[in-house]
Amino acid sequence: MTRGEPLIDRFGREVVDLRVSVTDRCNFRCRYCMPAEGMTWLPRDELLTFEEITRVVTVLAQTFRLQSVRLTGGEPTVRAQLPLLISLLAQVRRVDGSPLDLAMTTNGTSLALLADDLAAAGLRRVNISLDTLHADRFLQLTRRPHFDRVIEGIDAARASGFAPIKINTVVMRGVNDDELVDLVLFGRERGLEVRFIEFMPLDGEGRWSPQDVVSQAEILSRIAERLDFH
Repeated sequence: MTRGEPLIDRFGREVVDLRVSVTDRCNFRCRYCMPAEGMTWLPRDELLTFEEITRVVTVLAQTFRLQSVRLTGGEPTVRAQLPLLISLLAQVRRVDGSPLDLAMTTNGTSLALLADDLAAAGLRRVNISLDTLHADRFLQLTRRPHFDRVIEGIDAARASGFAPIKINTVVMRGVNDDELVDLVLFGRERGLEVRFIEFMPLDGEGRWSPQDVVSQAEILSRIAERLDFH
């Protein structure tokens, strides 16, 4: 293989973005994602070390035309010393010698504590999961009373200079689809990009149904009825 060779998937698309799961653990138990109890986690000694993750990313970045790395989980911020991993990945160079674009998807609960350190280490972008703006509904969905911590985490990410900050919202009919406009306005007021995600059959409780899915067309139509984007 020559350096800078494109990595092509079976649909003919070039792969330039790499997702790295740093842990399978999560401090939420979202109803559409996992059961309330009974999860079996990987033994910690089976997880890749930070050095091993950095080595894999380095090989891919220097072999293919990799542009960005996104850290995920589980919830990545439950992995101890995460800023250290960011600092190691920030030293990796692409084929052209430029640094990788480093991003993370998180539930936001630890960002009030970690945002400054993560930004200083080299993290540039964050996606934060937020399915509702109501604390009681948040508790029902995540089984955790951490709504205020997530909002604080969003504000901390803004203060630390992350850009863009994207909000990931899973839309579920009869659960939170009445908040579409409120979430758009929430994002507009804070300079956030709100992304509505289709409800997928992850089957945390075995209750997924196609009738619970709100399509992209319906989402756009319902928002357009209330808001003028021109």
